[in-house]
Amino acid sequence: MKDLSIIQEYTICAVNEKGKFPALSTEKAVCFVTAGILELRLEKCISIDGKKLDITGELPANRQYLKPLYNVIAQKAPVRLERVIEAYNYCLTHKHSDQLMESVGISLMQLGLAKEGRTGLLGSKKSFIPTQEAVRSVVEMLRAELLEDGEITEEAATLVILLEKGKCLKPYFSQFEQKEIKKKLRELIDSPEGKLVKDMVSYIECLIAASASSAASV
Repeated sequence: MKDLSIIQEYTICAVNEKGKFPALSTEKAVCFVTAGILELRLEKCISIDGKKLDITGELPANRQYLKPLYNVIAQKAPVRLERVIEAYNYCLTHKHSDQLMESVGISLMQLGLAKEGRTGLLGSKKSFIPTQEAVRSVVEMLRAELLEDGEITEEAATLVILLEKGKCLKPYFSQFEQKEIKKKLRELIDSPEGKLVKDMVSYIECLIAASASSAASV
């Protein structure tokens, strides 16, 4: 399977059989947006100063599926992190979240890793259903890196943290495997080489806290 980005891999594992996030699963949706923000930061498209996001570079050609999120940030940059989370998770029309999901979903379809579905009242909304092969490939990659001997890549660590915070691990890993994964991540975080992963955990928790704060103010 072709190399995928963090948000593409997260989407493949996080959506349900209808190709959408369950209506009551705020964590899954928050981690979806978080994955996009992380990618923009890694690509040096945005900076994060405290709780504010700002534009620092153009969106690369190979990350055009992040354009809906990039545009939301660019329109009011510098913009508070809570405002971005709020736009995606507490807007009554769900316009922004639908646009980002469609953009990421189309990128997966173009790679042959998802098919189009229909959800909503009378099937009025598009959804994107990952293929079984796509799901199996991502899960096997995580299993190989996190349950076998060897070094864990930054990408795998970031993805599994997002999946754990989004409560997405249960369908793919047994309780024993989940405990082993969390143990290995703790060991990595406590090691000298794990500073970046430790910072990533703190950052993701900050975003989820921002989401909770936005929800309380709505």
